[in-house]
Amino acid sequence: MTKSKDIKVYGVSSFYHYRILYVPMCEGDNYETGSTVVFCDSEGNNEIGEVIALDLTVEKGDMAEGSSILRKATDHDLQKVTANKESSTIAFEACKELITKYGLNMNLIDAIYSLDGARINFIFTSDERVDFRELVKDLAKKFQKQIHLQQIGPRDKARVVRGYGRCGRKLCCAGAVGKLKSITMDMVRIQGMSNKGSEKLSGVCGKLMCCLAFEVKGYEELKKNLPPYGSEVKLADGRSGVVKGIDILNQKIRVATEDDFFVTELANIKSFKPPRNEATKTEEGTNTDIL
Repeated sequence: MTKSKDIKVYGVSSFYHYRILYVPMCEGDNYETGSTVVFCDSEGNNEIGEVIALDLTVEKGDMAEGSSILRKATDHDLQKVTANKESSTIAFEACKELITKYGLNMNLIDAIYSLDGARINFIFTSDERVDFRELVKDLAKKFQKQIHLQQIGPRDKARVVRGYGRCGRKLCCAGAVGKLKSITMDMVRIQGMSNKGSEKLSGVCGKLMCCLAFEVKGYEELKKNLPPYGSEVKLADGRSGVVKGIDILNQKIRVATEDDFFVTELANIKSFKPPRNEATKTEEGTNTDIL
């Protein structure tokens, strides 16, 4: 029986589909990262894309069913892509004019011709569902092609376009395998970063950074050793006070007494009494890393 995670695939950034597809690897394949390839998609159409990852293991549901890489792109294939780009520019401008005409709440991102030139995919973002039936009719009439409109989110856009984050490394989403994980404010609070401000927590897509999910489990384990924000603590040297800040990674706390503030290590805590009221507990999320 086939297991849920035993399928080896290539990660192919499809030019037409405007997303990363996971195409099964076959014995004898020698495609490398960066190779431009022609592949058969799950609908039986030949399309072109770039191999961005090798030897990945994905769940069956993440794989493009019935897909396969046919060959490396030839000069003739690349000439088609170049010719299609010129036509795509015309289609893009025409679609923008029609969006304005119908007053649709759409941000057009790209227009892409299929490899055979028979289909055009218009990619857009929107904060709401869009009734684009009349738009499709006009586009089909104008270009005499099969029209497809693909709505994507800002994270999906960043994943396909790719680029670099504020850390200087390639975007995490571009190298992620399978569906993108949801990034939540709970992850931010657990890591004591709620007070950082949205500009420091957001990626190039404007959403919470993917990397916020990487160390959550580690922070959860480290926090188990520390008294919560607002706890009354007694130290080995006889001093006592209230926890007003937590350094999770360095395992230190900031303690406030009646007339002083000081920082001490976890090893110096003799005992502590957690805060009682919920109002005090909620402050933990915005103050845990203030020392």
